[in-house]
Amino acid sequence: MKTNLESTLNNIQNALDNSDIDLAQQLLNTLHPADQADAISDRTLQEQSKMLPHLTADNAAAVLEHLDEDEAANIASELPLDILANLLDKMEPDEAADILLDLYEDKASQVLKQMSSSEIILPLLKHRDDTAGGRMTTQIPTLYPEMTTSHCITYLRKSKPDKEHHYYLYVIDQNNTLLGILGLRELITNPPNTQIKDIMNNDFISASVDDDQEKCARLISHYNLMSLPIVNDQTQLLGVITYDDIVEVIEDEATEDIYALSNLSADSDLDVFSPVKMMISKRLPWLYVNLFGAFISAYVISKFEPTIAKIAFLAIFQSIVAGLGGNAGTQSLAIMVRALALKQLTFRQVWKALGRELVIGSLNGLAVGISCAILVYFWRGNTALGLIIGIATFGNLLIAGLLGTIIPLTLKYFRQDPALASSALVTGITDIIGFALFLSLATLYISYL
Repeated sequence: MKTNLESTLNNIQNALDNSDIDLAQQLLNTLHPADQADAISDRTLQEQSKMLPHLTADNAAAVLEHLDEDEAANIASELPLDILANLLDKMEPDEAADILLDLYEDKASQVLKQMSSSEIILPLLKHRDDTAGGRMTTQIPTLYPEMTTSHCITYLRKSKPDKEHHYYLYVIDQNNTLLGILGLRELITNPPNTQIKDIMNNDFISASVDDDQEKCARLISHYNLMSLPIVNDQTQLLGVITYDDIVEVIEDEATEDIYALSNLSADSDLDVFSPVKMMISKRLPWLYVNLFGAFISAYVISKFEPTIAKIAFLAIFQSIVAGLGGNAGTQSLAIMVRALALKQLTFRQVWKALGRELVIGSLNGLAVGISCAILVYFWRGNTALGLIIGIATFGNLLIAGLLGTIIPLTLKYFRQDPALASSALVTGITDIIGFALFLSLATLYISYL
């Protein structure tokens, strides 16, 4: 199966390279929508917008759902209004809303006028797409507590809910207030005359419509849910977030944290083929921040110029101390940012976390410091130089571990993203401290060197 897929994808690429759009379209229609999305994702926008309308309407809509959000919006912007309206009608409401939010306002308004599902999608456009309201789907079957299981099964057969989404059924009253949740298993296995209120689960987990998508992901993961009901302040049911939406959330949040730890804007949406102008605008500012830190490090080194002038080989070893400190700080930082992101750490536990990092930094510093001292002694044959590097390494690793804990906690306290600036700060400060420690000790004990 995998070989056939790869062969088909290669044939599609060859057809497109030879400008044989008809053959490419025929081959595309034989693939699963996810594979169709892979096949056209690296083609030009012009080719994508030509191919998509020639797929079956259901497949074309599914392809848009499988494509990256920005890429789907770019293709949508090139499609004629009537074709785009038809495709969005066939998509999940939350996916269609995401595309509409990324379109220019006047085109989005024109498309909505031609859509038959506009009444369903309009409420979703009121919410940011990184909130529960922006992620939820509103097409869900609801039950009333007085209904019997037999009545409910008949209702579900007629309404034909999406088989991929509705493992849970939601029980509401006349005001649309969420009263309980019922699993399909409980519905099928109970006697036909059983009332829903007698078998529904009143102790349910829900999220507010304004909650951040990351909180919803944590709830679904922590309670092992297949879907999460979304309610307003009056506990009225507005929609649900399903497990497949959460997979996208996890990917988005992971990308955000990876970019932030690399000193890239968390909302930059960069990928390997992003426009050069966008790449530079998002990456260059942080390089200037690092440049500023590098100049401070250079200034610190310059203060010890007489020492280095007398003993030139010190320049060989100073980067070892600074580099080890930077790596130790990044390790501590990564663990701390993850703990904050997953709510594993609260401000009440700060002192406990600092105490643990103090112990870990001391032990790591001692182990690496001793190793450095021994290696330098066998290399240069100078006991004093080995001890100086060992002590400087110990001190820098200890401080680096503490900084990797304190800096993200401080940023979190001031309601800033703990990942965004932590890496630049930790690396810059540990470099400065590493150079200062090593060269200060070397200056103090220069007579032994």
